[in-house]
Amino acid sequence: MNAQTIESANLEASIGWSIACEPGDEFAGFLRASLGASRSLELISSRQVKALLSDLHDRGVADDGHRRFGDLGLAANQALERYLPRLKADAVAQAIRILQANRGWIVLPSSQDWPVSLDDLGWAAPPMLWGVGDRAKLECLSRSVSVVGSRGATGYGEWATTEIVADLVSRGFSIVSGGAYGIDGIAHRAALMANGATFAVMAGGVNRFYPSGHEELLTQVCGSGAVLAELPPGAAPTKWRFLQRNRLVAALGLVTLVVEAGKRSGSISTANHAMALDRPVAAVPGPISSSASVGTNRLISQANAELVVSGQDVAILAGDHDQLDLFDIQQSLGSLETRALDALGSRPKTQIQVASEAGLEQAEAAIALSNLLLLGLASQRDGLWLRASPN
Repeated sequence: MNAQTIESANLEASIGWSIACEPGDEFAGFLRASLGASRSLELISSRQVKALLSDLHDRGVADDGHRRFGDLGLAANQALERYLPRLKADAVAQAIRILQANRGWIVLPSSQDWPVSLDDLGWAAPPMLWGVGDRAKLECLSRSVSVVGSRGATGYGEWATTEIVADLVSRGFSIVSGGAYGIDGIAHRAALMANGATFAVMAGGVNRFYPSGHEELLTQVCGSGAVLAELPPGAAPTKWRFLQRNRLVAALGLVTLVVEAGKRSGSISTANHAMALDRPVAAVPGPISSSASVGTNRLISQANAELVVSGQDVAILAGDHDQLDLFDIQQSLGSLETRALDALGSRPKTQIQVASEAGLEQAEAAIALSNLLLLGLASQRDGLWLRASPN
């Protein structure tokens, strides 16, 4: 069997798994991780439970399965009841036809542009992704922030989302959300207005933009990023699928930012998924009188989220430490350097001017400016000094 044949079989099997199981089905993920998508689906489709168990023992993974699922034989038979009714003869071909009609594409875990952050979901990772939009933009997901919040966003929430997202885009981050009304939609729009890449994760198929009122917005998202789903085209969103969609949103972001969330907001579910993945969670504090901020304020008060008020705060949580390091350096400066730095600005000054404004002797100013230059806090041009611009 050549490489092209193997890849084709793997593609068809991955589509089959996408059709066969509900999002987050860990037993299906265990089988795929242990035996491969093609072999595991072959055994499930042909009801070869004994051969399946034998293969798991031969691969040395049966004990792992027992610890998670108990009796593997029972778990396999229960899985057959869930999967087989969906594995109709034309199901794969029909899903591909719908995808092609919508000019979509498929990304497999073996694809070069697979978002590797999804692998952190372990056995709960999706077997594949269906997408519509600009596939080349998937590389932007390596530097992304997930933004979620209340569907009933307030004016305050809209303002905070727009400001923070615009700042994040200016720092080179893409924005991931769920395409819903409220904060999700505001986050997508803010990213588009800032000419940034943005991605919407659906709870149903990519051919059914949800909510329908965001048809135009999600079409725009396809122009600067992509609409993604783990369920096949034609699949309808359900309450369970929304909850499971949230794990993908959390996994795709370096940080999950919750702008507004009510007491029982689904955004808290996304935050919980992020915490389970050891991803940072950030929350914007809100008025204690606002029901839309009960969830965010509680996340902060219970130390489950970092309080943030700017894109810079979120960027630091995502791993951009330049500003934090600069602050730490400034805090540790000596008195001469601190006074010289206070005297510097965006307009160039001579050493004599710096010394005069800082109240330093010329020798002290020379030492202080040299140290600031070495620390990257000051720059020199044509004998003139100015404060270094932050990266």
